[in-house]
Amino acid sequence: MIKCLILLNQITLIAKIEQVNAELGEPDCKLTDVCVLNSDGSVSKWLDITTDNDIMLRSENILTIVEPTVEVIAKYSEALK
Repeated sequence: MIKCLILLNQITLIAKIEQVNAELGEPDCKLTDVCVLNSDGSVSKWLDITTDNDIMLRSENILTIVEPTVEVIAKYSEALK
């Protein structure tokens, strides 16, 4: 499922998210096709320093998770092309 994740450092990500079993303190959220929602409303790929498509993140680093708007999903889909 595609969600917007607002991180504790105020970065807003949009990605496919899956919760995985993990030991306490270990990353427990698998993010796929991760993009960032920029301050101007545009969406671009996040972490252009790697070719990895999946990243692991600790849920403790997430402030909240929300449903993206139809417009944000359209921008996300375009950024992934």
